[in-house]
Amino acid sequence: MSRRLTSSLLVTTLACLIGWLSPVGAAQGAEQVLKLGITPREAPRVMFTKFSPLAAYLSKELGQEVQLVIGKDFQATIDGLGKNDFQLALLTPSAYPKCEKLYPDAGVRPLVRFLSGKSGTYTTCFFVPAGSGLSSLGELKGKSVALGDATSAAANWMPRAMLKAAGVDPDKDLAACKFVGSHTNVASAVAMKSFDAGACMDSTAERFEKEGKIKIIARSEPMPDAPICANKHLSAELSEKVKQAFLKLKAGDADGKAALSPINEKYSGCEAVESKDYDSIRELVQKLFGDQWYNKSL
Repeated sequence: MSRRLTSSLLVTTLACLIGWLSPVGAAQGAEQVLKLGITPREAPRVMFTKFSPLAAYLSKELGQEVQLVIGKDFQATIDGLGKNDFQLALLTPSAYPKCEKLYPDAGVRPLVRFLSGKSGTYTTCFFVPAGSGLSSLGELKGKSVALGDATSAAANWMPRAMLKAAGVDPDKDLAACKFVGSHTNVASAVAMKSFDAGACMDSTAERFEKEGKIKIIARSEPMPDAPICANKHLSAELSEKVKQAFLKLKAGDADGKAALSPINEKYSGCEAVESKDYDSIRELVQKLFGDQWYNKSL
């Protein structure tokens, strides 16, 4: 990694920790520095560590610096891409449709998503503390449940749908149901027995279960994984270069493994995506919340 890139990443670390989203400025307009917004599905320090090798890889492939900007929350990354604070971002499956709806003039579009094996999907896991006697969703009536960010499909929407399917109304049948932030926060809160159960994306839950801290009791149906999105201000030429750089990633080669494994050890590469690939998420929004979901305050 070059000295110049190392310095820029260190600066970005400080930005991540205080949730700062800086304006792009003249350098971005000249395409000298490309800022990649990252939705904080896990704690900012964790996200920075996971995605720094990817930023180094993209810098090498594109021939220009790529700096990470970790949002202070899901909405911050949505706003950053929509307001053109940066022109490229990893949005969650739920954040992408919301960004598209809130900022129709931004021309937000998905480029690629990560693959787990041959699938561009992931699941929500419900879990309880290690050693808990709970073993099914139906047993959660009268219990406390930790969820992630209100905007999260994996740590809010899908858990609610799973509970309702099991005959548990998350708004009426639980002793408590609270948002605690990132996926890491959810798993940590349950591991420390602050809650009887929790739900988040599979990669985080599986890591905590492997460490013997929690026990997974249920999984959702597969959902489309998070897309790397661009807005209309990213030139067509650079947009295509970014897309090809991601598609070139293969877990079987050195560069691919170095960039993919820290993010998720299951990731094998990337595939191109279109807006229609997230129609199932839009349908879930309508089923659970209706159009009010797209209010910025939610």
